[in-house]
Amino acid sequence: RALCALVAAALLPVGRAGSQPTATTRSPTPSQPEGPFYPKTFPADRDADLTQVLGRAAKAQGTPLYLSGQVFARDGKPLGNVTVELWQCDVHGRYHHAGDDGVPRDDNFQGYGVATTEVDGRYAFKTIRPVPYGGRPPHMHLRVGAGRGPVLTPHIYPAGAPPPHLPSPPARTA
Repeated sequence: RALCALVAAALLPVGRAGSQPTATTRSPTPSQPEGPFYPKTFPADRDADLTQVLGRAAKAQGTPLYLSGQVFARDGKPLGNVTVELWQCDVHGRYHHAGDDGVPRDDNFQGYGVATTEVDGRYAFKTIRPVPYGGRPPHMHLRVGAGRGPVLTPHIYPAGAPPPHLPSPPARTA
């Protein structure tokens, strides 16, 4: 089952967030480079709420964001039981893994989370609105995979934030 489209409603312009694409209007979501900040080791707390770290009373700094979406196969059918990973920098532009040891850092931000799609392909995260860092526009990284099949790594950019020019990923075969 090859992954095709990923619909993320939280960051789309208002006019598009409520409209669901049909099987005939859905186009494949482009994959982008994973980047240097994909976790080399995973945190103990890796649920779908990145605003609360297990064992800490304080919440993450930043503007709360509820991100939800749906994963579909190329034929337009929703894909259940698919792993969706999310990672992003904190409100200070710092990742919590892969050697980003800069300060300041929000230790109350989880930085990485995992959700599994429901039968209808839906998933949800609670996080913070992404911020720019190091010349990059605000964005969030997703990694979507179903078992041993192909992995899709899209980035999500808030409405109004132009994505950077990135080279096209190599052609994939299904």
